[in-house]
Amino acid sequence: MGIRYRLGQFWRVLTAQPLPAGAWPELEQVLSPSELALYGRYRPGDQWHTYQVMRRLAADGQDNPSLLAAALLHDIGKTRESIRLPGRVLVVLVEKLLPGRVAKWGSGEPHGWQRPFVIKMQHPAWGAEMAQAAGSDALTVSLIRRHQDPLPPQDQSPEDQLLRRLQWVDDRH
Repeated sequence: MGIRYRLGQFWRVLTAQPLPAGAWPELEQVLSPSELALYGRYRPGDQWHTYQVMRRLAADGQDNPSLLAAALLHDIGKTRESIRLPGRVLVVLVEKLLPGRVAKWGSGEPHGWQRPFVIKMQHPAWGAEMAQAAGSDALTVSLIRRHQDPLPPQDQSPEDQLLRRLQWVDDRH
């Protein structure tokens, strides 16, 4: 992603307002009450991001309920450990300038200067645990857990095809 895209992304996070009341009935069609309670933990910018991912998938004809739920909850692990905008900026810069360091610095506990990297690397696993505890189905949990994983060059399974679609849309929102 280019610098222009990233600047726009950060601006949207900074200026995000809560979702309008009209969006919540749409969310209720996709998420169970316990999943909806998880979704309510997001900050406005993350609510908008995940809502846009789900809407784009739906607009593209994707109607798999597990995929749509995963679209809404794929970043929920970031609510376990809060990451502020400067930390997000740092992660993006390091990903571009020193790509191998994010994974290296992202192991361990979320403390000190490594905290944003740990959140970046571990939020999929945390989110999958949170979704499973909220009663999400196995496919939703797996898509959340794998949403940052590299995919094999070819689609290996129907789940991989869903994951590829989630990743593609997520990368553009």
